[in-house]
Amino acid sequence: MGNEKIKYKGTEIIENLDQLIQKDYFHFELKGLTKSTRDIVNEVVQGILNRVGANPLTSFHLFSGLMEALLNAVKANTRFVIFQDELLNKLTSQGQTPEEEAEELLDIILETEPLRDAMQRYIVPDKIKKVVQKILTLSDKRRSKKHNLSIDEKDFLVIVREKVKKYDLKISMKIEIRPNSVYIRIRNDSPIMGMDLSRIRKSRERHAELAKQGNSADFFRPDFLDEKESAGFGIAMIDEGFYNLGLDPLECFDIQTSKKTTTVYLNYPLEALQKMEF
Repeated sequence: MGNEKIKYKGTEIIENLDQLIQKDYFHFELKGLTKSTRDIVNEVVQGILNRVGANPLTSFHLFSGLMEALLNAVKANTRFVIFQDELLNKLTSQGQTPEEEAEELLDIILETEPLRDAMQRYIVPDKIKKVVQKILTLSDKRRSKKHNLSIDEKDFLVIVREKVKKYDLKISMKIEIRPNSVYIRIRNDSPIMGMDLSRIRKSRERHAELAKQGNSADFFRPDFLDEKESAGFGIAMIDEGFYNLGLDPLECFDIQTSKKTTTVYLNYPLEALQKMEF
């Protein structure tokens, strides 16, 4: 019975935080990244850092990197929903492919990396990027309650919610307190396209070259930063957090993708968290 898993939702996590923080393993399942979700994750992370005796100043770099990774996962799932929907529309738009056959073709394309990458070029990545950005912007406005959305904007978000519900893409996060590190694994239900993954790796290598010269922050100048979706600011911010902790992100932060998922691994050595100097 000692290993029995107890599931908590929302505010139940905060209500049981003192008890939860004594555990060495945490598993979260998310569908989005609302303010309340960020607040709950923040409380858990701060509790973990306090427990392991981390320098309080390290929390900014760890938590901001974690939030960037989760936001990337949210954007990736949203982008993949739009990609699948656009592709399905393309397959059925000429009226020559019945919907059932189009669904089967969609599955084949998504399961085959070369076809998936070819379709990404065909679907026009810039269009997908703009739609995703519109979704995120309108969602932020709705949550802030400082802006009144138009009827068209509300209808647009309702349609998006229905599409997201249809594909049921999730995000899971595991945090583990190990003898020598705090280990975090984030997984979302969408793959990284081959071109994007290659661009990410090249971008990180350029960042690493600057870090070796002691100028990692220069990477954020316009002439260095790759503004393309999936290979820009968010991942660079995670890397920069590791550099500020005196760590090599290419050793502590890894990204792996498969046919249906993308997984991010973040490893923070306790020594770096406890002895950080500014």
